[in-house]
Amino acid sequence: MEEKTTTLDRASMQRAMRICVIDGIFASASENMIGPFLALFALALGATKGQVGLLAALPALVSNSMQIPAARLTERLGDRKRLVVITSVISRFFILAIATVPLMLQGDVAIYTFIGLVTLRGLFANLGVPGWTSIMADITPRDSRGSYFASRNMLCNMAALSGTLVAGWLVRTYDFPAGYRISFLLAVGLGLTANYFYSTLPIPPMPRRPATRQPLVGLKSWRETIARHTAFRNYCFTSVLWNFGVSFVGPLFPVYYRQDLGGDPGFWGVVTATGVIATLIGQRYWGRLADQYGQKNVMLVGGIGAASVPLFWWFVPRWQLAPVAQFLGSFCWGGYNLAAFNLILEITPDEGRTTFVGVYNTMAGLASSMGPLVGGYLADIYGLRVVIAISGVLRWLGYFAFRSKVPSASDAKLHWSDLVPFRQDVRISQRLREREITKKDSDLSD
Repeated sequence: MEEKTTTLDRASMQRAMRICVIDGIFASASENMIGPFLALFALALGATKGQVGLLAALPALVSNSMQIPAARLTERLGDRKRLVVITSVISRFFILAIATVPLMLQGDVAIYTFIGLVTLRGLFANLGVPGWTSIMADITPRDSRGSYFASRNMLCNMAALSGTLVAGWLVRTYDFPAGYRISFLLAVGLGLTANYFYSTLPIPPMPRRPATRQPLVGLKSWRETIARHTAFRNYCFTSVLWNFGVSFVGPLFPVYYRQDLGGDPGFWGVVTATGVIATLIGQRYWGRLADQYGQKNVMLVGGIGAASVPLFWWFVPRWQLAPVAQFLGSFCWGGYNLAAFNLILEITPDEGRTTFVGVYNTMAGLASSMGPLVGGYLADIYGLRVVIAISGVLRWLGYFAFRSKVPSASDAKLHWSDLVPFRQDVRISQRLREREITKKDSDLSD
């Protein structure tokens, strides 16, 4: 019996990459009509800072604790695409239930019901993450991932910007709860459109494990998985510290904006949109750097700004200037996140990638789920400015741990002068000429 190929032909790969762009556009617009406004929705229901922390922590805890089972389920079923589509559709139907909470419930019952529904939505959305990540690795050429994801992310961020601005306008125009409800319903429609396009994606079969090797399962196999790959192990452990520091205050910035700075809820859409614009501007910039100098180098440069986000917010004197802090942080986060996704694809082996991704997502996700719980609790006692300061310290500790412990797959050296856009173009032209000369010399020797 002839074995199925585990790679796509060039035409199918290009078609798959185009479909993933279309899917990403609709999915980004959908997510940004609901995600940035969940904390403000909770505040409108009467939630405390601790409850807003729980809103961020509980979905992360439940979703990421399921990453290993999700990876196992993906490998057992074999049909990665179907699992991604089904779980994503279910998660989007939970948005309909979320929109109806203010109509049916009030007080703490409404708040905790809302948190529960958001948690279930996140659970189903994340069940498909190991399979989705594995698919993206299979349909994108390794040598052009930085440029492809930069271009894809640029278009997705344009869609996210549109979704955020529309949602902000709806909230400002129709207030609570009507503005939120209309925005959430539109998000469902856009999300289901994304699911339709993704269902047409051509993908290769999953690489099969050797029959002699047993699937990874349980705490013992976690240790075995991590111990076999030093780079993967170090990346996991440094990500735990980094993600705990980031999530310590990250979900509480909307609360800081609304309660400490006295910001207008409708204007939060503008603040969020500013961040999307900053990410959009940075995608091509960071993508070219990632292809030329490697993922770790880009993470180190972008990580400086990402670690400084608490500092940016600390010095915002009034809510009208919140877009400045958002812009600076989001531009740097754009490079860090782009390279971080590509790095996890580089350091995980093709065989069993879904399990490795599941292990990483679980460890990083559990750290991210604990951060908001601790941060929200401390914010209720000491105030948000103390929590912002602690987050800054933890981020920098995670940054330096990553810098010293995680190896780089690229030998290229990134200098500060290389960050100048014009100089990037010169360096790229030089490298292209060098490759052409090398190729000509090789042809002549043949």
